[in-house]
Amino acid sequence: MAKMRWLLVLLALPALGAELQFEGEPYLAGAFKVVVTGVAETSGQATLVVLRTGEVIRVDLRCEGARLESPPIHARRPCDPDGDPSLSVELGDTIVAATDLGGGLSRTARVGAREPGVPALAFERWDNVEMEWVPAEEVEPALFRFVVADRSLDTTCERDSFVLPVAIGGEEFSLPLVEDAPASGTFGVEFVVALEPRDSALWLQLLTVEGDPLAAVPVEGGILIAARHGGETRQVPFAPLSVALGPSGLVLPVGCVGEVRVAEPEGADEVRWWVDGAPRSGGLGLPLFADAPRSASVVALVRQGLLWGRAETEVTFVPRVGLSFVDGATGARPAEPWPCSLEVLVRADGATGPVEVMVGRLGPDPRVQTLTLASAVDGAFVSAPIRPSDLGACAGEVLWAQFRDPRGCYTAYVILPLR
Repeated sequence: MAKMRWLLVLLALPALGAELQFEGEPYLAGAFKVVVTGVAETSGQATLVVLRTGEVIRVDLRCEGARLESPPIHARRPCDPDGDPSLSVELGDTIVAATDLGGGLSRTARVGAREPGVPALAFERWDNVEMEWVPAEEVEPALFRFVVADRSLDTTCERDSFVLPVAIGGEEFSLPLVEDAPASGTFGVEFVVALEPRDSALWLQLLTVEGDPLAAVPVEGGILIAARHGGETRQVPFAPLSVALGPSGLVLPVGCVGEVRVAEPEGADEVRWWVDGAPRSGGLGLPLFADAPRSASVVALVRQGLLWGRAETEVTFVPRVGLSFVDGATGARPAEPWPCSLEVLVRADGATGPVEVMVGRLGPDPRVQTLTLASAVDGAFVSAPIRPSDLGACAGEVLWAQFRDPRGCYTAYVILPLR
């Protein structure tokens, strides 16, 4: 009797080395097989059960070389193509396969996502001329979209969605991409890129098609819009309007008026000027009055069509040039009246570079000479030594020197009585 009990136990155990396997794990809209190895039988059946629904199918196992295998079994949703045999499943369902072969074998498998194929990520711009989507080479005010082709994200028979991480400048946010049609595996999202002046700065904005804000960053240096999916990265630079101001390094003496102009682009549609952070009125040019010695920061926000650009320049307001005569030997202020046979120098204070002055005597036949003043040790500009007598000026007469600002806004003048 004891021998009989041991025999029953042995008969209930699988044959040594016998195994049931899934060839190709079940995945949505895919097919798999049930394979049995290590048994003596040359045919048989397997039963498959979906635990969630209780659906049961039976498939024949036929000999293929050293193993038994089923025909392809389709794991399908209602929206997937028909297949026979097939099981109705959803993502995450558990399938049990069992057979009497080899003394009884079984195995379970979980239904996975669709095979992704080769995931692809595209960044496109709407071309208003050709009326079609084209690859985006750079970012500008326009309508854009991200498109992701990834069948593994198609999990239901509805239009699925997923979140795509996006970075712009130093800011990160998420864009929800929606499947363009049920079971298509292609996802997209459209958004608008716009530029907005905020005080003296430009901001790059990303908006939904309905106008809701997604992200905004100041336009500083090189800005990239970047996204990554499935090991693929798309990075597209922002291209602002190229703006140049002129003249470069403008210097204005106090009391003079100058102008900063938009040198590029030609024929801008709109210009907004800012001086030291305060808004100023102006067109393509901005008049500037030098009110006191200082540096002024000038910013121009320039629009052409939908595109904006920004440029900044420094304007320097300097004191007026002051002229004086100095003793050629000591550099001190000369005593008046000055001996006409002794040398004097013409000195220019407050000049930003070598200057030219005219020197002569008052009255008829002034015998005017033009002198170039070069820099001196103390930062002033001085002429070469001159004798008033060389200009025909002597006792009782007056020597004069004059500087004319190249812009024509003022004249500096000094005289020296002689004896």
